[in-house]
Formats: sequence, C-alpha cells, structure tokens
Amino acid sequence: MKITGAVLLFALALCCFYSDAAGQAGKGFCSEYKKPPEICTLEYNPVCGTDGKTYGNKCVFCGAVYENLGSLCFQHYGECKSHNEDKEREDL
Repeated sequence: MKITGAVLLFALALCCFYSDAAGQAGKGFCSEYKKPPEICTLEYNPVCGTDGKTYGNKCVFCGAVYENLGSLCFQHYGECKSHNEDKEREDL
C-alpha cells in the first residue's frame, strides 16, 4: 500500500513538473509549443538548460523538454558555462 501511494505521488509530481516546463498549463517557458516542435530554424540564439547543455535556440530546447518528459527546465538565455569556467572565476 505504501509503494502504491509513493508511485502515485511521484506520478503527480512528474505531471506537475512536465506541465510547467512544457507549457501544458500555458505558463511555462515552452508554452507556445502545444506539442513537440517538428522543425526548428538554424538561427543561433542559445538557451542554457538545467542539464548544463547549450541548445541552439528556444525551439531546439523545447523539443528536448518534450523528449525528457519535462525533467529539463530553462536556466538562462545564452550559452551554459562549464564548471571549470565558474571555478576559474571564483579563484580570481
């Protein structure tokens, strides 16, 4: 019984995160994409995801959000900085 409750709670949390990230509620970063984008332009306008990966533009990023079932979130516009770059700046 406890396992069933835990699974249901996890499923509910996953749905909430997915809804926010993919824009199902119309409020997330990718809210203009009601379904995964099929074709994205080659325009380079980088977006950094919470996975530390730089995506070429918002469309490519939102496609990755759908592929990752909403576990990926927007971090900031621009390229992601590597952990080594952050450490070097802290040492200065």
